[in-house]
Amino acid sequence: MNLNKLDAFILVVEKGSFSESAAALHSSQPAISLKIKSLEEDLGFELLDRGASGIHLTPAGALVYQAAKEMIKTWRRLEDDLVGFQDTLTGNLTIGASTIPGTYLVPAMIKRFRDRFPKVDVSIEISDSEETLKKLLNQQIDAAIVGMQPTAAKLNSQKLATDSLVLITPTHHPLLETGDPAVNELQHYEFVVREKGSGTRKRMEEYLAAHDLVLDNLPISLSIGSTEGVIAAVEAGLGISFVSKLAAQPAVNANRVRVIEKINPIQRSFYFTVLKETENRPIIKELTNVLISHEPLEERET
Repeated sequence: MNLNKLDAFILVVEKGSFSESAAALHSSQPAISLKIKSLEEDLGFELLDRGASGIHLTPAGALVYQAAKEMIKTWRRLEDDLVGFQDTLTGNLTIGASTIPGTYLVPAMIKRFRDRFPKVDVSIEISDSEETLKKLLNQQIDAAIVGMQPTAAKLNSQKLATDSLVLITPTHHPLLETGDPAVNELQHYEFVVREKGSGTRKRMEEYLAAHDLVLDNLPISLSIGSTEGVIAAVEAGLGISFVSKLAAQPAVNANRVRVIEKINPIQRSFYFTVLKETENRPIIKELTNVLISHEPLEERET
């Protein structure tokens, strides 16, 4: 059995898309389609129902999907066990990250790791915190760096870095003229917010709740799926928002937005997270050693 066919099949099932699977495997959509067709011919069953409503598993496909996951897991365990016979660490490592750490922190961390293990091929998948943790639980990624502390029993997490959320406004806004604004005054202004599932949004909700404000009850002009999108929307005058200081500072320096300094920043942390059942894999152990051996990263000086 060709494991590349199984990898392609698993990805198509989990992503629900041939094109996204092809991109993840650095291949083409026709090549992925051929692998799936070849796998179906090898087994003598149709595995996928390609209907107008999307891609769905057939009964045989559901059975093959579960078996394929186990086969890939067993093969990776074998590869890990063989590492001891090599002079250096090799293999593939996929790290999932939420937007802020994935954009501003993870690249430097991966540089440290690859300086020590240059033969490991590393890829990063960026999505919101909840989606990243789902991918980890489904073993679609090997490790996660997210902006909310995971609670699932199957996961182990460690604090990796800190950041703060600052309140930003357009360069001309009434809050800039207020001498000492109170948090409860914010309810009078429209907000731009991250999408549900974002660690930034969750921390913002917690902060507002501590001041007897409910985010969903505030006037929200726009919900958007990226921090850069939030900053651009604030710059355009669509509202105010709390965003990562790491992300806000370049926009502030360019005079695109302003920070309301008298509203205290919201403190937050980022967490390095792995599955308990895979944390002893050599490649995961070495990644953990490289990242956690450093003192927790504080937000950059600006």
